[in-house]
Amino acid sequence: MNLEGRKSNIYFDKTGKQILEGDLLQVFHFRTKGKIYYMYHVAMIEETKDFPVMALRAHYSIKPHYRLFQVCDNEQRVYYNAKIIGERDYQTERLKIKLK
Repeated sequence: MNLEGRKSNIYFDKTGKQILEGDLLQVFHFRTKGKIYYMYHVAMIEETKDFPVMALRAHYSIKPHYRLFQVCDNEQRVYYNAKIIGERDYQTERLKIKLK
């Protein structure tokens, strides 16, 4: 993804719902024989020297853990391992896409 593509902070979870700042995401971590383990991250806007980028942080931390353009490096900008389980702003209109 080029630099211009990173300026757009529009990303989607595995259901095709837009991820907004403050959303709680359930992210696949690993699987054992009988159980699936998840991590929980909160979406935030991280200020960088060039432009603000969407990042995820652990639910107990204030420091960002990773940026979404790193894990959503596909044409539709979908984070296939994440699902929104909590919305901070439930009244805002969200974009919805059909996944390929």
